[in-house]
Amino acid sequence: MRMRLYDNWKFRLGESTEPDMGALDAYDWRGVQLPHDWSTEYPVDEKADTNGSGGYVKAGIGWYYSCFDVERREGERALLYFEGVYMNSSIYVNGSYVGGHIYGYTPFEIDVTDVVNDKDNKILVVVDNSKQPGSRWYSGSGITRNVWLETRRLVHIARYGTYFVTEVTEDKADIKAELVLHSETALENQPTCIRYKLESPDGSTILEAEKTVRGEWQMGDCEAPVRDGKDMGETRNVWTNTCTFEMSVDKPCLWSPKTPDLYRLQLSLWQGEECLEIREEKIGIREIAFHHNKGFLLNGKQVKINGVCLHHDGGCVGAAVPKAIWERRLRKLKDMGVNSIRCAHNPPDTVLLDLCDELGIMVMDEAFDEWEHMKLKETGTNTHGSYGYSMYFKECHEWDLKTMLYRDRNHPSIILWSIGNEVPEQVVAGGEFIVRRLKDICHVIDPSRCITQANDQIVAEPRKARQEFLEELDVVGYNYVGRWRKRAESFYDEDHEKYPQRCVIGSENPSAGYVRGEYIFEHNTKDFWYRPYYSASVAAGKLLRYTMTHDFVAGDYMWTGIDYLGEAHWPRRSAACGCLDTCGFEKDAFYFYKSIWNREEHFAYLCPHWNLPIEEGKVIPVLCYTTCEDAELFVNGKSYGMKSKGFPCYGMTETYGHFDRMKRPTNTDDLFLSWDVPYVPGKLEVIGYHDGKEACRYVVETAGEAHATQLNSDVAVLKADDRDIAQIEVRIVDKEGRLVPTANHKLQVSLTGDAKLLGIDNGRPDCHEMWKDTEHSAFHGMMFVVVQAGKSVGQMKLRITGEGLQEAELLIEVRK
Repeated sequence: MRMRLYDNWKFRLGESTEPDMGALDAYDWRGVQLPHDWSTEYPVDEKADTNGSGGYVKAGIGWYYSCFDVERREGERALLYFEGVYMNSSIYVNGSYVGGHIYGYTPFEIDVTDVVNDKDNKILVVVDNSKQPGSRWYSGSGITRNVWLETRRLVHIARYGTYFVTEVTEDKADIKAELVLHSETALENQPTCIRYKLESPDGSTILEAEKTVRGEWQMGDCEAPVRDGKDMGETRNVWTNTCTFEMSVDKPCLWSPKTPDLYRLQLSLWQGEECLEIREEKIGIREIAFHHNKGFLLNGKQVKINGVCLHHDGGCVGAAVPKAIWERRLRKLKDMGVNSIRCAHNPPDTVLLDLCDELGIMVMDEAFDEWEHMKLKETGTNTHGSYGYSMYFKECHEWDLKTMLYRDRNHPSIILWSIGNEVPEQVVAGGEFIVRRLKDICHVIDPSRCITQANDQIVAEPRKARQEFLEELDVVGYNYVGRWRKRAESFYDEDHEKYPQRCVIGSENPSAGYVRGEYIFEHNTKDFWYRPYYSASVAAGKLLRYTMTHDFVAGDYMWTGIDYLGEAHWPRRSAACGCLDTCGFEKDAFYFYKSIWNREEHFAYLCPHWNLPIEEGKVIPVLCYTTCEDAELFVNGKSYGMKSKGFPCYGMTETYGHFDRMKRPTNTDDLFLSWDVPYVPGKLEVIGYHDGKEACRYVVETAGEAHATQLNSDVAVLKADDRDIAQIEVRIVDKEGRLVPTANHKLQVSLTGDAKLLGIDNGRPDCHEMWKDTEHSAFHGMMFVVVQAGKSVGQMKLRITGEGLQEAELLIEVRK
């Protein structure tokens, strides 16, 4: 039995980590639903202990209180499984302390068999996130991931007891399976077997077979980490046995970003004629490799990694992110041309990895942001004098790393393990020994993947990364490869010449992102992160072009795919370097990268918008991001000429003077087109051409006065399960239906029916309005609303009003 414990929870901010267990019912509580992040529910404060790193939110100590029943057969054990609690949790059941966990990003289980009853069990979870600043980005606070109540037979498949490795040849794939079985008692002369059935992506059965469990059951520590108490060294002894078998698939459907085909394996554990457990696993058949000259190979073919870094928050919902929010965001990133994400800088929620498997998005799975040395950065956006993971590294790192590896190793989307991000040990003597220890753990648990570490000090001054450190890495990750001296032009050249056997990847490099709808015309010399809109794509494009044209570079992870909370200076509460804002709205940079990474369709996009607060006649750059080779810009019907992109270039083929294609003479080497035009309100239009023929058009017009709001939901029907959500994009438009990019109206939100408001956002980094208030400002004509269905069938109605605007209503059906 496995049941999610998500409702009937109570919450309060606690005064201490040691509550009076006999007085729990006397405290003031309020109802919440899990997952839950209390940091989203209080105003931001410039003086908050979390400071700019944590987004100026409230942290502190929180208590969660609930009751549950346990239905179990004789001999079954009862367990609680927490997918993530941030952080430093202590768990009490029926007044007894039963265990806890420190790291907020790794799951843990607690055996509560000896303290639970059949009915009315009381659980208290104390979460201590009071040591602040405690993170270099927004962490959230609370039980931010799912909690499960489970019952387990005495003989069972270990929690992380399945492991699959696929080997691919031209017309065949072999799947090698390993199952670890656990038993709470010694087994003598009890026949045990595994029955398994493999189904193809279309649901047809490929094979069914049975494997008898042989060999002796050994008493010892669980191979995968299982903790019964808070003592990091405490594990539970069980009887273990390992069963292996192989499956062959003819003409397999190979997993890739373009074809994310998944096979389904049903496993059942039998003892005699009794079925003890059924488990289903999804398997992606694929082969991966990193090469010092060819970069990254997927299924034997060179694939360039077009990656983005992602933090774990979901904007207005904080760190308690519903699956649908991740799905909407990932689908947009994939439309942009992203084929990989880097989980910065911690193990992600499993729902994110499941979605990456299903959607075809490769993953760099990352364990830590700190090792033994704490990061001391003086910029104010990162922690200084803080309480980072380095406080717990020696005590916890082995358990946390093993947990991530065991939990995640069957995901076909994961192509690389990252053991750290920008750790100071890269410049410290002896840091290589930590790399070696972490690498050995990874290779023992999963020999099929390489490891990396994201290094930001490779040629830094005054101290650079030590070669002994870098040589321990299977793949060397480069953060901000063009940051120092002539590397701004040469990037990886010197290192590739000096270390030709080194596998390299851009693990983090700047994007072309800036605040949605904001256009900077002059460069701020005090803030090198945010460039004028017309130069951001130039800087990002130089490295992008280098990466695309040099095979030995496996690819690049741009910082970041989506804006994230924290790492900010007041009055900002979030960082705005993404291609999507915190609402998931596309920024200009989205279309820049799409024009390069997703060339399957012809499109063109223009920026800036044409309601600019500048004087008429001022000459400004108009940029065009397009997949077309040529484009012509018109301003109020007047042509400003045809322009042509220089990338990709085409050389001669077959014989001297022969070209497969003849292109127009180019006038730019950038990855986009630009015209300098006088600003005059009216109409911008660009016509894109491919092979000399018109392929697409795009229009930007000066909008009139704000007139109404338009609502667009990602779904029309919700499930009445108390969890399903709808995500609504709100646009303020003029009488012609055009977005008004200057509209920042206060909008009122009302919701009727069995539903609740999860959050409202506008993507503005310095907006301090509460995410759960029913009145919220739009930003540059847009706002984002998340609503959640209850348990009743019927309709929910969302109504949006604002001064001087026609109101808008949206009906969503809620079904069983």
